[in-house]
Amino acid sequence: MLFCSYLYIIFLSIILLLYWKSPQRFRVPLLLLASYVFYMSWSPPFGLIYGPVIFIDSVYFYTLSKLMLRWPDYKKPILILGVTSELCLLGYFKYANFIVGNVEGILSTLHLPSHPIELHIFLPLAISFTTFVLISYLIDVYRGAEKAEHGFTRFAAYVAFFPHLIAGPIVRAKELLHQFDSCPKFDWERFGQGVNRFAGGLFIKVFVADVIALYVNAIYGNAHLQGFDTSWLATYGFAIQIFCDFAGYTRMAQGSALMMGYTLPENFDAPYFSSNVSEFWRRWHMTLSRWLKDYLYVPLGGSRCSKLKTYRNLFITMGLGGLWHGASWNFVIWGLYHGLLLSLHKLGEYLKINPFIPKIVSIFLTFNAVCIGWVFFRAKTFPQAFHILATMFNPLTARGLSDHITDTIAGSTKAFTSETALYIILIFFFIHWFLKYHKDRFTHPWIQDYAMATVYCTLIYFGITMVQHTEQFIYFQF
Repeated sequence: MLFCSYLYIIFLSIILLLYWKSPQRFRVPLLLLASYVFYMSWSPPFGLIYGPVIFIDSVYFYTLSKLMLRWPDYKKPILILGVTSELCLLGYFKYANFIVGNVEGILSTLHLPSHPIELHIFLPLAISFTTFVLISYLIDVYRGAEKAEHGFTRFAAYVAFFPHLIAGPIVRAKELLHQFDSCPKFDWERFGQGVNRFAGGLFIKVFVADVIALYVNAIYGNAHLQGFDTSWLATYGFAIQIFCDFAGYTRMAQGSALMMGYTLPENFDAPYFSSNVSEFWRRWHMTLSRWLKDYLYVPLGGSRCSKLKTYRNLFITMGLGGLWHGASWNFVIWGLYHGLLLSLHKLGEYLKINPFIPKIVSIFLTFNAVCIGWVFFRAKTFPQAFHILATMFNPLTARGLSDHITDTIAGSTKAFTSETALYIILIFFFIHWFLKYHKDRFTHPWIQDYAMATVYCTLIYFGITMVQHTEQFIYFQF
């Protein structure tokens, strides 16, 4: 069920009522049950098949962590077993079709005989995020940064906690698991903050991301018809769409958890105002960035080795990070592109070039560099991506910003102009700037949580009832 739907509001309301009326000892088991109901609601037939996979995975990693505690001399083999088996599971569900397709393509290119294989593997929801949660837990236990959890119910609830289950944020044990040790008491102020956060996320998802998606989808769906201006505007639009979509989901997840008294980590901090790509990744999908840094980049050697090995580590980390997003070479190229940007930034620091670039220029260059990468992230195929990029760097192909989408999609009745998309982009940057530099204004005493909760409840109602077009969250496919 989508967070921005009647069904989820009803589900969340029932869970909140049962949760706060239940004795404390029943609350974590209730959350575990609710999380599996939430997961299986997406598709009951597939949920009955893949829901137990997450449960068995939780049992498996819980057992491995207990074995590490019992047999400390065998911690490393146990870690290797756990991480390898989990990556194999992810590889089967997420990358088997990708691998088979590429092998068939290579055989065809070499004119060797091949027999097409259709595996028909269904990608379970949440498998990428639960993989990262489980691996980080086992590594932390191995390193001694985390103690093996004694209560299986709490551990299983931590893995499957429904607000972050489908699309993150990627929550480590220290950020959530220990909050289950002592169930919080009901607090009206915290509950109101949860409603506020949920409604704010709903707003930027439904009223910004989904609206601008109409234009972005039209342009990228007809890439061969585009020119310099429409390609740039659609790419800027996608940059705004993916931020508002993912940040909106995160805020709704945080709000849902906060209404139950739990705090999920922040995931975004005005990333498009970053003055370099390293700063961008410290502000964008922060839980993923920290995961890649702590469990992949640093173990590879990080920046503690030679310059060439540091660049190698960046390319490996970002390339695998791109592949994690999806079984497609487009995502790999996107990841490697960011590896290149990060390496160039490191080189600029080494040559002491970066301090001479004015901050406003750095922000402009960083944002546009990130947007160029988004082309590979959004495009479905290489030809589509390359055509969009070719028009973006050829001003002679400009079409004119007054063209309607009806010029792009023959027969469409959507009266949605390029100027509309441009206005949305400008409004977004104003909000981005305001929240970054003036967010304290929202905490003044005259803005009370109770009054804002009333406003936001009204916003939730209109957000669900008035908007006719709702896009699925982008990160659900990963």
